[in-house]
Amino acid sequence: MLAGWQGEGVLQRRMPLPGGGMGPRIVDLHLLEAVLHGWDLATATGPDRTGDPDAVQAAFAGWYGNFPDEVRPATGMFGPSKPAADSAPTADRLAAYFGRTV
Repeated sequence: MLAGWQGEGVLQRRMPLPGGGMGPRIVDLHLLEAVLHGWDLATATGPDRTGDPDAVQAAFAGWYGNFPDEVRPATGMFGPSKPAADSAPTADRLAAYFGRTV
């Protein structure tokens, strides 16, 4: 895993989309996966689910509002957005944006 992230230009590589074209940077997708699945685990097991503030903020800044519901069916990766209060913790708002019930 570490060797895979150390190659030339690896942080700029993009994910190919199922319908053609290039999607987000792979590194951004991996960060989102870690933040969302961390939120899922924390929600299921009961500890604080706010997550690492820097990681959550980076994922939120890169994804929130940039992956509309109209695009999601083509990816099969996320459900439609669900409501979350603007005052909710950032991790909760990001989770709701990607279809989790907060």
